[in-house]
Amino acid sequence: MTNEIQGTYAQVHPQLDDPAGRQGQIGMITYVDQARDDIYISFEKGQQALYSSDAVLVMKKSNEIFGETVSRVSELSTPDFKTLLEISMKMQSPNLQDHRTALEMALKNETVRSFSQVSLQERLGINNDQQIEQEQVHARGR
Repeated sequence: MTNEIQGTYAQVHPQLDDPAGRQGQIGMITYVDQARDDIYISFEKGQQALYSSDAVLVMKKSNEIFGETVSRVSELSTPDFKTLLEISMKMQSPNLQDHRTALEMALKNETVRSFSQVSLQERLGINNDQQIEQEQVHARGR
């Protein structure tokens, strides 16, 4: 699963108190050490930062976005519904630039973001008990 994640566009969580000052910004996942919960993200101009998996948001799979959008249509405004369908279509593309565009579209508002993004921690299936145990063993800052 971690090899599948490398080379994926991701967003630093917008509410993160990030010492690197990258909250809400888009970058590419360049390295994942799932055992240590280390996620390296590369930004434009070659800058790189280290995050834990719960601080990184990635796009849901196209069929997940589409399914949730259609099943919960009554909770969405017409513009949000259309945006989510377009995001779902872009996520089907093999072109990484379409994936980046979909991620940028997800930033429009909290509703669109919640329907189309998931934490990397959830995507990788890292549970909090395992993460707390690791943090006690590897006490370190990011």
